[in-house]
Amino acid sequence: MQPADCYRVLGLARNASWEDVKIAYRRLARKYHPDVNQGDPHATEKFRLVQEAYQVLRALQTGQTPTNHSRPAPSAPRPTPKVEVRPPAKPSTPPERGKAPPSPEERLLQDTLQRVQILLRQKKYPVAIAMLEGLKQRLPEQGEVTKWLAVAYQRQGNELLQMGKYREAEAYLRKALHTAPHNRALCFEVQHDLDRLAHLQ
Repeated sequence: MQPADCYRVLGLARNASWEDVKIAYRRLARKYHPDVNQGDPHATEKFRLVQEAYQVLRALQTGQTPTNHSRPAPSAPRPTPKVEVRPPAKPSTPPERGKAPPSPEERLLQDTLQRVQILLRQKKYPVAIAMLEGLKQRLPEQGEVTKWLAVAYQRQGNELLQMGKYREAEAYLRKALHTAPHNRALCFEVQHDLDRLAHLQ
């Protein structure tokens, strides 16, 4: 499966971020999972395509070989890209001429986003949200901060929904929509959670 087909299967534009890919994959995998659609061959086929599309895009993201076993569509052989290997810079070596060292704001942004991603994997959503809200006040124009803050709101809302705290869940889900209204994949996921919430209340 070619990358363009993978994005189409997941319902994404070709310039979608890796986070958008993961969100779309989780949503579609739940929707078409064989356990949910027993005896439905159409859903089984859709589930297989979604799995394959995700494996291909994950391989492109990580630089690994896809782990799916389906036969790829025939295509012209691609030239192997040349990877420039640079020796690690010595700590005592001054920065290369013409390359400015990262500013304190850039270092703060990189360090905080790395810690936030760890916190999200550990499901420590309130801590991640607090860090991101503080960072957004300091760097309001950083799109990466906005994107991760919306993701953190959505995950906190989803967890509260599963805990039966419907009012708090709705507040966080609406914050996610307000924070990143142009993130199509995230808005799709949030709307799915809001639909579930409407049935439960």
